[in-house]
Amino acid sequence: MATMIVYEKENAFILIAQHDHARISGDLVSAWQEQLFHSAERRDELAYAAYEHDSSWIDLDRIPLWNDADHIPFSFRDFPGNIRFFFYSKGLDHLQETSEYAALLGSILYTTLAEKFRNEDTIAFVEKEFARQSAIIERLQLDVKLLQLHAKALLLCDELSLFACMEKPGTPRQQYEWFAGGFTYWFDRTGGTSLIADWTDQSTIELQPFPFSRPVETTLSFKEVSKAVIGKYGIAQAYAREPLQELKLLFQEKRI
Repeated sequence: MATMIVYEKENAFILIAQHDHARISGDLVSAWQEQLFHSAERRDELAYAAYEHDSSWIDLDRIPLWNDADHIPFSFRDFPGNIRFFFYSKGLDHLQETSEYAALLGSILYTTLAEKFRNEDTIAFVEKEFARQSAIIERLQLDVKLLQLHAKALLLCDELSLFACMEKPGTPRQQYEWFAGGFTYWFDRTGGTSLIADWTDQSTIELQPFPFSRPVETTLSFKEVSKAVIGKYGIAQAYAREPLQELKLLFQEKRI
């Protein structure tokens, strides 16, 4: 069963595993400008949280799950919540064994995402994760201001990765369900509150303002699965037959 990122083309579906999406967010976080935080503490744990927050899906994403009602593979947006949130919690439990701070950041990211899908499945998950968050904050005696900045940077980088993954490369920003108006931005000392991202070609995304210390080169891994092959073999075998493809991506500052 998989909770992949999925979008549809005329004759195929593009499927992106969650852990591959997380790698892009990790590459972005790793390039974050130091001066946008008031401390250099826990930067390694922040990057670790970005790279590993979806690691619980590695095994599950080996086999996509077909949505019979909509005739499309299930994605992270419509995957059954009771299963999804169980594995979210399981993954955070595992992450917490290595880094409590990374698990805390992952928990904050997941509860923020759960608010986008508010329903009966989210309530117990959010309550459990709020308890996890409170316990870790108290146990580690954390700098809450720095934690908030780290969580906001992680959320932005996760959303920028989703922007790169959720639609066909080059798609105009106005066609995105979530990001047409840009991204909430908390780091502009001039008082700005939005970051704008736009594709300039099939592999380049320009950002304004630009929160990174350098242009960020990363890789989008995906499979393109033919609808005809799915009809012949079923989604699981059709997905397994396809080779993993890679698209080089560049995030850079908007040219004025």
